[in-house]
Amino acid sequence: MSLDRRQLLRGSLAAGAAAVPFGALAAPAYGAGGERRAAQASGFMLALLDANNNVIENHHTGDITTDAQKQSFFGAPRSTFSTGSGADAWAPLECKFRQLNSGESVFMVCGGTPSDGRVTIHRKSDSAALGWTRGLTIFPHSLEYLQAADVVVVVGTRGLPTDPAEEKTGGVFELYTAPTKEGPSSFQKVPDSQKPFRQAHGVVRDQNRSDVVWIYGGNKLVGYRISGHRETTKLKAFTRLTDEGQEWKFENGHDLQPDPVDTQFLWATGSEFMFKINKSGGTPRVEWFHRLGLVKSFSRDRSGRGVWTASPALDPDNKYGTDKVNFMWKAQTVTAPRLSGQGEKRIYKARLTDI
Repeated sequence: MSLDRRQLLRGSLAAGAAAVPFGALAAPAYGAGGERRAAQASGFMLALLDANNNVIENHHTGDITTDAQKQSFFGAPRSTFSTGSGADAWAPLECKFRQLNSGESVFMVCGGTPSDGRVTIHRKSDSAALGWTRGLTIFPHSLEYLQAADVVVVVGTRGLPTDPAEEKTGGVFELYTAPTKEGPSSFQKVPDSQKPFRQAHGVVRDQNRSDVVWIYGGNKLVGYRISGHRETTKLKAFTRLTDEGQEWKFENGHDLQPDPVDTQFLWATGSEFMFKINKSGGTPRVEWFHRLGLVKSFSRDRSGRGVWTASPALDPDNKYGTDKVNFMWKAQTVTAPRLSGQGEKRIYKARLTDI
């Protein structure tokens, strides 16, 4: 793996922000117990993934203001993180904050383009890059750290030409050994780990079972059991949920997130719906769904508030998003500020920093 310094992503600070790295602000805004009342009072951090300006911005909901016309706005970002600059900049499509077995607290980012996908992992304390790869042709849309195996699973919407089980094109998942104290060379693809998964968009570890991970995309959600460790890690499917014969449709299965309050549930989005999925028991099942056109990402905070983003309607040149973040169960639409030198904001995902 080349250690070309141009591949290292650099953390940067928004004008007027506190002089701390991007990841250092990604901490819970409530007590260790995570009580809903405390979380509601203090607010929470959101990492906004701007796929047009190639930047991730950390905002706090406590900084939101509302004007006389009842329009709401985020304050200046607490910090920003740029995914490169100039010709080497790339669109961030996922960001997650995790603790590695090595002891490092990190944030993980993936995205890029269909021909030059990127994955990179950074230490929270100073944003230093601990491991990275580029030139992927799977178009990475999400990733997850599997602590039991000490690997990172990356899912993408491109890659292998055909899913043999469904005879439909596109989409894979693949595994990488997580960075260790040995340095960036420890971040390596696990041999023979690339497997088909049509239109793979989302992946989350199970909050109740360390040996289970969930992958979502196309028209299905699949649970996998994890075995092995690092280079010997394997994922074996043991259960699935499809939209066949349902009044709701996963297609195109887009985002998958855990529920930090009720850990037996997952939240998912498709092109026209969002879903609450009960994964307890032998087979996952949709317990609630809501039509929400063009929704991209959805998360539920510990306070109980839902947070979602959407792409604009009927705009073939913009598949990523707008400058708005929407809240549910306390309805509010909030506009993100356009910083000096930025183009139109396209917020693909709004990510909680503590799940």
